[in-house]
Amino acid sequence: MQQNQCYLEDTYRFNILSGVIATGADEGGQWIALQDNIFHPQGGGQPADLGWVNDIPVVVKKQESGLVVLYPQSPFSPPVETKVSSVVSADARAYHAALHTAGHLLNWEMRQFGWMAVRGHHFPGESRVEFSAIDASAIPADRLDAAEIESIICQRLQKGAEIRSWFEGSTRLCQINQSEPMPCAGTHTDDLAKINSFSIKAIKFKKGTLRISYDAGHVPLKECHV
Repeated sequence: MQQNQCYLEDTYRFNILSGVIATGADEGGQWIALQDNIFHPQGGGQPADLGWVNDIPVVVKKQESGLVVLYPQSPFSPPVETKVSSVVSADARAYHAALHTAGHLLNWEMRQFGWMAVRGHHFPGESRVEFSAIDASAIPADRLDAAEIESIICQRLQKGAEIRSWFEGSTRLCQINQSEPMPCAGTHTDDLAKINSFSIKAIKFKKGTLRISYDAGHVPLKECHV
């Protein structure tokens, strides 16, 4: 069955009316799947969206087949083809997007210090990017200045830059303007200017891996006209 992953097309789509295309049950409980899905499931270092279907809280998961299913947290068993209303927590979605985009920007800007990201974790309160040295010319971890890196990121955010995403075959690519495209299935802000804060919490180095922990914030949604 074909499911439209609307969250990949528009980070700022917070609600939709859609039909049920499948139902079932597993160890997580009863689930439903919608034709037009606006919920981001956990994956790629980003947490699942928070949201509701017909005002009932749902837990979002992605099956091995790629189908995104929703587990209602109260009894709710709509038949296939029933139209239901989906709503995503706008504030949580925007925060997750800001964290994820900031992680991509941090990866790009760390290239000038000789470091390249190998993995990212973009959960609230525990966001971090891990790096490996590109070559022997990388600036040693104990000489990296957190304040300098933070300043570089904040200047880029203030200038703003468009963020685009597209598919090449089955691979989704995301790109901050004037950086390289990166494979990514997460949600992102549509411009760097929508990230209104960035701070580095810690820089640690262990067994050849540099870890930078950080936080970021999204401008109030009322200022985005979404």
